[in-house]
Amino acid sequence: MNVKILVHGNSLEARKRSLDHWRVPPSTKAELLRFLSDLELGKVNRGKKISPAAQLKYLSVLKISLEYWNRPTARLSLKHVEHFDRDLSSDRIQAKVKNAPYSHSVKVSIRKALKVFLRWRLGEARAHTLAGWLDTRDQTRTPDFLAEQQVEQLLRKCRTPEQRFIIAVLFDTGARIEEFLNIRMEDVSLPNGKDNFVRITLKEEYSKTKGRTIGLYWRHSVEVVSTFIKARLAEGRSQQDPVFAGTYGATRMFLNRIGVSVLRRRVYPHLLRHSSATYYATKLNRQELCYRYGWRFSSNMPDVYISRAGMENKELDVKFTKTEISDVKDDLVKLQQETKIKDDRIAKLENSLADLKGNLKAITEILQRHPPIKALEAALRKKRSNGTTTG
Repeated sequence: MNVKILVHGNSLEARKRSLDHWRVPPSTKAELLRFLSDLELGKVNRGKKISPAAQLKYLSVLKISLEYWNRPTARLSLKHVEHFDRDLSSDRIQAKVKNAPYSHSVKVSIRKALKVFLRWRLGEARAHTLAGWLDTRDQTRTPDFLAEQQVEQLLRKCRTPEQRFIIAVLFDTGARIEEFLNIRMEDVSLPNGKDNFVRITLKEEYSKTKGRTIGLYWRHSVEVVSTFIKARLAEGRSQQDPVFAGTYGATRMFLNRIGVSVLRRRVYPHLLRHSSATYYATKLNRQELCYRYGWRFSSNMPDVYISRAGMENKELDVKFTKTEISDVKDDLVKLQQETKIKDDRIAKLENSLADLKGNLKAITEILQRHPPIKALEAALRKKRSNGTTTG
């Protein structure tokens, strides 16, 4: 049986050991270890087992409030919580590493984790009194992403097939980093017969959501993935071996390094997931997006990327484009009709002119055969004049 490759497994154990250095009472340290154990068992969140990554996040955000108070949890009062939230909201409490205020999303995470911890430690009623009023509403934020052209720039600067595989697969599949690290040789199907695309299975046992099999439709993926898989097979890799043998830390360092070098900005695994969802938002419908990225069909995540890709007005764009085309067609029909009328008029004028030319020719011939009127008049006057003289 394949063993799941954990992104934060070892980090969690190290973080547990670091509790010895927290500025909190010994009783709080013991509570945190029991809290993590119950999270892992699923005893905290209604039977839902919490992953090591989520446990790490709980520790990170709980440390901020618990060190702020530095007092036993059982002795916390409403005023303690009020003072903490006031300082957090006004940015008096800041991130020590960055020496900057916490973002709104981090503040929300701090309050949510505190509510869960106090409910677990003090019970529903007292936890509600102390922290039930905390504002944990999220603010909708447009996700950061890379345009396809920027991803292609990164791909061109890769030095090895392995680096190209990282960029292409993280972008095209939009896989979470733990899903990516757990792709096995047996999970990759190269183009065969009528199938023109690479297909990758992201198994449910390695995913935080539903498993799925997806096609890689980006124009660079077939060449990049085929080259890397064939190289792995030549090395003697078995079907159960991970396709990518690197670690999360090494992958993160590579992406950050190439991002700064090529794009002058930080690039990280989840940024490529954001970029993938934005890229495919213009190409897939809502249900297809949910399946591809492992979202529930009731999730609002597709709407975020559809909006980011400018697809909300697509139907209106099509509608008005059709209206404009229809107007142009109507104008063209009118112009064609007017042109036909003018052509008919010109044809009639040309026929009249031709008739006139024919008549002029006949008149000229008649005049040539008969003497001019002036000559006849002169002859008549002369005849009259001669007759008068004779008489």
